Amino acid sequence: MSKKKIAFVIGSLSSGGAERVITNLSNSLIERYEIVIITFAKSTPFYPLDERIKVIACRESNDQPSSTFQSLKLNFHLTKRIYQILKKEQVDIAIGFITSANILTTIAAKICRIPCIISERNNPLVENVPKFWVILRKYFYPMADCVVLQTQGVKKIYEKKIKPHKITILPNPISSELSELRDETIPKEKIILTVGRLDKNKCQEDVIKAFKDINADGWKVQIIGDGNKKEELLTQIEDYNLTDKIEIISKVKRIDKYYNKASIFVFTSKTEGFPNVLLEAMDYGLPCISTDCNFGPSDLIEDGTNGFLVPINDDVMLKDKLTLLLNDESLRSQFSIKSRETTEAYLSDTVVEKWENLILNFI
Repeated sequence: MSKKKIAFVIGSLSSGGAERVITNLSNSLIERYEIVIITFAKSTPFYPLDERIKVIACRESNDQPSSTFQSLKLNFHLTKRIYQILKKEQVDIAIGFITSANILTTIAAKICRIPCIISERNNPLVENVPKFWVILRKYFYPMADCVVLQTQGVKKIYEKKIKPHKITILPNPISSELSELRDETIPKEKIILTVGRLDKNKCQEDVIKAFKDINADGWKVQIIGDGNKKEELLTQIEDYNLTDKIEIISKVKRIDKYYNKASIFVFTSKTEGFPNVLLEAMDYGLPCISTDCNFGPSDLIEDGTNGFLVPINDDVMLKDKLTLLLNDESLRSQFSIKSRETTEAYLSDTVVEKWENLILNFI
């Protein structure tokens, strides 16, 4: 009996959270299904992919349209190509990830007359999605067979627009490859770690500010990430005379090396769809401090039990909680144990099984 064929559709296979989830699902499901990943433009996958997985690009380059007409023309072409690939590959179910891919996948799947699941990763309260896609989303999302969301909070918002029976909550799985690289024999160093894009939403400047005001003898801060605020953050570090204490490291492939060595993880986002890096840090047993932003951190952290939640941009409380963790090794140990327990529900095998059960409902 031939295997059923699943197609994932996404803009690219770069270093983002959705890309890691697709990679993880594909690597896990390839034993039982044929897997095709359709990307908008040709690119080298950032995360390791099983060689049996077929990656097909809709076009060679990622040239951006220069006008509304060009944008419409491009999206018509992408939809047509997704349809052609689904048809040629004889795909049994299409699964879109991220807004634009979700909409185009829904259209192409409906034309192909195959079931379609879409996975929304964005925070619906923060519209960083162009208005064009917001309008299309209202029309096309209800047409999908199932909409996968990551938290109960996001579900409450989407229930106003999509029939509740079409909505499923599935958290991000922790990458099994990343979990396997956890090494508890590596000695912990006096490192406070934060990971994320260097942009206005991630607020790494709050970590720098808090560290400046703490008597943290022997401790250092590592900021892992890249983005448009890098120069501004470097200037801030220099102004505070902390260049020997705080470093920014970009283009990191082996994030496990930093999780294994760090002693504390700090996460200062204003908004999230679901905080993958916070989940990863907890899986590595790092005691964590996170802003209590929408959505995700409060799904993972029970304040004072397995980590600390602090209000967004609250410099005083961030500094106080960080000072507490720096000075209390037994509390760090307690949070570490409880963090690992929390992440068991997000282990790859557990979440992949839920995804597979969902897929089987439609094929």
